[in-house]
Amino acid sequence: MKKLLCIAALAALVLTGCAKDLQVKTTEKLTIEYGDKLDNDKLYDAKESDENVKVDKVSGYDAKKVGDQTLKVTFTDGDKSTEKEIKITVKDTKKPKIVLKKDKITITAGDKLTLKDNVKSVKDPVDGSLKYSDKEIKKSGYYIDKGKMDTKKAGTYEVKVLAYDANGNAAEKSFKVIIKKKPVKKTTAAPSEHNATEESQSTNSVQQPQTTSPSGGSASNGSGASSTGSSSSNNNSGSQGSTAPSKPTKPVACPTGDDPSLPCDSILPGQAVGSDGVYYTSHDEAWDVGMALGEAGKIPGFDCATVEVNDGSKRWILLYHQ
Repeated sequence: MKKLLCIAALAALVLTGCAKDLQVKTTEKLTIEYGDKLDNDKLYDAKESDENVKVDKVSGYDAKKVGDQTLKVTFTDGDKSTEKEIKITVKDTKKPKIVLKKDKITITAGDKLTLKDNVKSVKDPVDGSLKYSDKEIKKSGYYIDKGKMDTKKAGTYEVKVLAYDANGNAAEKSFKVIIKKKPVKKTTAAPSEHNATEESQSTNSVQQPQTTSPSGGSASNGSGASSTGSSSSNNNSGSQGSTAPSKPTKPVACPTGDDPSLPCDSILPGQAVGSDGVYYTSHDEAWDVGMALGEAGKIPGFDCATVEVNDGSKRWILLYHQ
């Protein structure tokens, strides 16, 4: 009888042990990098859990959702299983990567420049390539800050490429743009229209010698004193009744000029003539006109050149490219 009681007690003890819940020590404050695959072994402490425990199933995990998440995890040891809720945090700590083609670019003033052509790639480690934007952005893309760069003016400028991933992580890389002054081409062309006009006026201002009609002279000799008196009377009448033709006004000469016979503001002969026939008082004025024509597609290009004025000053002209 005693033997039977011992066997019954042992069986009850075994049954009680089999009914015991599976013991699993889950991890607290688990942080996972954005886009990373979930490592199940990090969800619990194997040393503090029952033997042979492993993760059977996980639900609720989103690798591309930044912030706190609650996972439902099923553990098993092969015989028993249990479900636990585990809180995790997904963080994005990786910045985009910017790769440039060159650290510096050199152009000539007035040349066309597309800054994004110097950007080889802009990628996020998880989301891949980021798109270019021509406006300032703070998320999912990149843009270029050209600062004070002016392609019309010579100098060295710093340009920045700024990239942002889907979660706002920022990266920045800069390169230099060196703008060289455009060389002035010296060309020889026909005299300007202004000079040609002056030469024409100078030629026309020379008075031609007057000629006397032979018949007029013969009539005067044959008519005697009466005729002479009549002629004198006619001459006096003509002198009183008509006005002598005015002489052309000569331009005011410039005694201190390179050519004293020309006005002080005359363009000296033998110099280039602007394609538009205009003489500009400054380089900037000529340059702005040329740039406006180029941007409007009216000319393929241009050069600025200087011409000398009789008083020693300079004027600027535009020479269109063919």
